[in-house]
Amino acid sequence: MAIYDEKTDDEKARWYSTGARFYVEGRPRYPAPLTTAAAAVAEWQPQSRILEIGSGPGTATQDFATLGGRFTCVEPNADFVAIARDVLAPFPDITFQTSVLEQADLAGPFDIILAASAFHWIDQKRGVQRIEELLAPNGFVVLLWNKEPQPVAQQATAVDEAFQRCGYPQPIERQFRDEIAQVFWGLSEPLQKAAFTERLFCHVEIADDYSIERFVALHRSLSPFLALPPKKQTVVAEELINNLSTLVGPAIRTTRISAAHIFQRSERR
Repeated sequence: MAIYDEKTDDEKARWYSTGARFYVEGRPRYPAPLTTAAAAVAEWQPQSRILEIGSGPGTATQDFATLGGRFTCVEPNADFVAIARDVLAPFPDITFQTSVLEQADLAGPFDIILAASAFHWIDQKRGVQRIEELLAPNGFVVLLWNKEPQPVAQQATAVDEAFQRCGYPQPIERQFRDEIAQVFWGLSEPLQKAAFTERLFCHVEIADDYSIERFVALHRSLSPFLALPPKKQTVVAEELINNLSTLVGPAIRTTRISAAHIFQRSERR
């Protein structure tokens, strides 16, 4: 967050541009049981009006769009918007604004406001005020989170060594499930202090095999990697692929925690 917070608005809008395709290749989707539970609690209907904040390349959008609804996707990065338009072309009721939430030209009310690994990027005062302005009475805010996949214990040491050999320390912090869940729960604090009532918080652990190339793509989409000079990014990525292939093998077994946090607008002040 500190790396990103120091940037100007224009720099923030372009922050993920060099990593956009790696974001698509490396970042995981949200598990179906989680999205199904979130949709049920948020009373998702084919006619629901949905505002998605920080929709990125449409990672979560494509799963929820199968449930119906009229989507307005707000995303400041133009490269992400271009990818999302292609990915979501089969769904006709989706429009895009290349903007941050605080500056977007939006006409509410929306029945559901969705933010998938994006709520922490908005201004925690002005952003929440905007959500309150745009959300319908008794409407829902759906927050989804994915912890970055991390290697299982049997491979963790070898993976760390592969990173150290290329002078780029492994940036994904190792945490236990309950620790990660507590972090995700805490990220919703601005909503907890506003006029919202918590309706659901749940989390699941997912195992996934990553090819070496996909695992490196995942890292090329993370802020610490994007902060490297462009030429350095290329060199480090090539070294990582070679080191991981030598030390770990063709695939990395990973686990991650995914969470859903649902709030409903209330009248308390």
